[in-house]
Amino acid sequence: MKEITDLPLPEEVRFRLLTPKAWREETRKSHHRTLARDIADLELTSREIDAVRAGLRIMGFVPVLVWPLVLGSTLVAADGRRETIIAPRALHHGGLLVDEPALHQVVAHELVHQVQADARSGAVWTTFFPQKRGITGRGASTVLEGHADWADHQVTTRLFGAPADHRQSPKSWRYRTHNALPGIRRLGPSRAAYEQGSRLIARTVAAGGTDLVNQVWKDAAFLPTEEEIADPDAWVRRIERGNLGV
Repeated sequence: MKEITDLPLPEEVRFRLLTPKAWREETRKSHHRTLARDIADLELTSREIDAVRAGLRIMGFVPVLVWPLVLGSTLVAADGRRETIIAPRALHHGGLLVDEPALHQVVAHELVHQVQADARSGAVWTTFFPQKRGITGRGASTVLEGHADWADHQVTTRLFGAPADHRQSPKSWRYRTHNALPGIRRLGPSRAAYEQGSRLIARTVAAGGTDLVNQVWKDAAFLPTEEEIADPDAWVRRIERGNLGV
């Protein structure tokens, strides 16, 4: 991973295996920790805080719907450290327990998210108020998931001779049922964030190597705009010029 991303590994890499119930509860707690951090860091009005709290109450059912579909989730734990939580039952429903390359892909993908967080040196990209933190929500999602997607393909190609694709793993009836729920995929990063993001990162690495991509972890102003996501060369040119804005 260090060779592929040219980023240092965290001093501690932490993966926790949880029951589905514990995974759902930890996911809910993580959302509330995100809000608490926003309140501590940002100047928010009571109306803004109340709106997010109301949204969290309304969306409290979401972990119940998505847990069989989420193969891994990297977040900030209660002790303030970054960790990846995995429900092995979700790995079963996603077909990864009978697909070794796909299992390695998921572990690599979530490890990249831990590496990314360490590279940001404390900068917060997980927030209910991205504009107040100076980041674009789609730009952050595209870079985070695209970079992890690109890297996990590199890892599995080295290990197995070809990039793994967990989407092709045999899915259980429960996975297929949850995946067919209307709008379910809008509750997390879009597939476009992975696919467009992976192309964006691959093009940038081809143009200037990992050093060019890794500028984004130093300053969120380098996050791509909507136009740059569609035109990776434009993003490459801006990073090469060292322009933080467009």
